Amino acid sequence: MKSMKSSTFKLLAALFASLAILALVFVGMRLIEKYAVRKADADIDTTHSSVDTDQTIYIDGKAYLPRENVETLLLIGLDSRGKLNSSVAYTNSQRADFLTLFVFDEAYDVCQVIQINRDTMAEIPVLGMTGERAGTITGQLALAYTYGDGLTQSCRNTVHAVSDFLYGIEIDHYLAVNMDAVAKLNDLVGGVQVEVLDDFGDIDETLVKGETVLLKGEHALNYVRGRTGVGDETNIARMARQRQYLQALGVAARAAYAKSKDEFVLKAYGAIADFMVTDCSVNALSDTAEMISSYRINNAEPIEGKSVEGEQFMEFYPDTEALKTLVVSLFYEPAAEEKTVVAPN
Repeated sequence: MKSMKSSTFKLLAALFASLAILALVFVGMRLIEKYAVRKADADIDTTHSSVDTDQTIYIDGKAYLPRENVETLLLIGLDSRGKLNSSVAYTNSQRADFLTLFVFDEAYDVCQVIQINRDTMAEIPVLGMTGERAGTITGQLALAYTYGDGLTQSCRNTVHAVSDFLYGIEIDHYLAVNMDAVAKLNDLVGGVQVEVLDDFGDIDETLVKGETVLLKGEHALNYVRGRTGVGDETNIARMARQRQYLQALGVAARAAYAKSKDEFVLKAYGAIADFMVTDCSVNALSDTAEMISSYRINNAEPIEGKSVEGEQFMEFYPDTEALKTLVVSLFYEPAAEEKTVVAPN
């Protein structure tokens, strides 16, 4: 989406993850690598030049250029527990059960959070015996992580899949975390208070629909992860709980950060270090956390679409027009002759 910035440019690195994990932690990180994926799509007429920042798209005859000063972070929540380790092959048993894209508009100090349904049907890159890309399959986006070593390769494969799904937008960085981090981070901020949105039945008797509870430890994981035996058992309902939890965790994390700042940042990172993999450096955490915490974080928004019952699993199909509009609004602006820059909502 734009050229590589200097090594001193800093980015917010961890916010939340769930159905594996959901966590919101304001952390500063230096950029160490730009990871770009481009794709021409039949619905969006894209013309590439030799410089990525000059990429132009045409919609209804109007020209649009990529927004400047936009950075992205893909947060991946894994359905596993224990320390993350490399698999012995280019496949593993983990799935990306939670996918959220953070879009940072540095011109306005705004972050838009986009929640992506793990059941979304899309083209997923498949890796061969030696780790090279060997084609694609159509399946749930959650499966993208199963191709790779369970660490960096799996993250990059997931980045490819999500980028392709979002019409080739650039994803600068990734952070993958598994389920063991949620209880640690939840308790680090003193617990998270929510009004229980669903009936948890036999899953967790402490979570009664309509009651306000302070989530602690494993109960927080149950709340953001539970699906079978909870409410209508749909991922749509679970995603609503995850958005609610994100907002409440954000409030708690900001309060905890305000009290101890550097100490809180280092504790938060240390709490999940064994349960995450990222392409971000942890240098200058203390220096950047203050700046990052001042961003306006817009409430997480799900991608519009519908869920249907497939032959084996639930399948989510996005509203393509709504998806296209979302991508253009976040990552593009009218070309010079039509250009009117407006701060994102």
